[in-house]
Amino acid sequence: MNLESIARALAGQGGVWAYLTLFTATFLEGVFPAAPSDVVVLFCTLMVVQGSLHWAPVLACSFCGGMLGALLVYWIGARHGRSWLLAKPRPFLSPARIVEMESHFGRYGNLILALNRAVMGGRSIGFLVAGVTHHPLRQVLLYGGPGTLAWYALLVTLGLVFGEQAKQFVSAIIFIVMALLALSVLSLVITRRIMK
Repeated sequence: MNLESIARALAGQGGVWAYLTLFTATFLEGVFPAAPSDVVVLFCTLMVVQGSLHWAPVLACSFCGGMLGALLVYWIGARHGRSWLLAKPRPFLSPARIVEMESHFGRYGNLILALNRAVMGGRSIGFLVAGVTHHPLRQVLLYGGPGTLAWYALLVTLGLVFGEQAKQFVSAIIFIVMALLALSVLSLVITRRIMK
């Protein structure tokens, strides 16, 4: 039995169990990207359509769980991340690379935090890097909060409007965002090579 099946079984109990499962799944995905929170949100949204849940608590539980998970990862990065990374030499993250990462995050960090929720498998990374680079908590809340809320509002809306087909729309959105990020990174690498 995988995580998705367990989450669906718990959410299928309805009522408080559904909301608690939703909160837990979104919280866990904020910390461990393998947790299937989007599936649980869409499943609970289908329960809204059937009349067993209400959309407002579904959105509130999703947002609160996702945001608290992200803030926990931010805190871990701010509290322990930098010292852990600098404790011993790492070939992929030298002290110079961390300084460079801070510079990039200083420029693009707010955008990364706003779009972070749409990056499948890397949702905790943006907040972790924000913590490691000591990005101001106010900026994390100002951009990461609305970005997280917008993502879950989009999921709930797609679920309410399109039902079971919403999964394809969510997959397409994630694919587009990840493709744009990959193209941006590729463009940055090519530009740096040309400038050298």
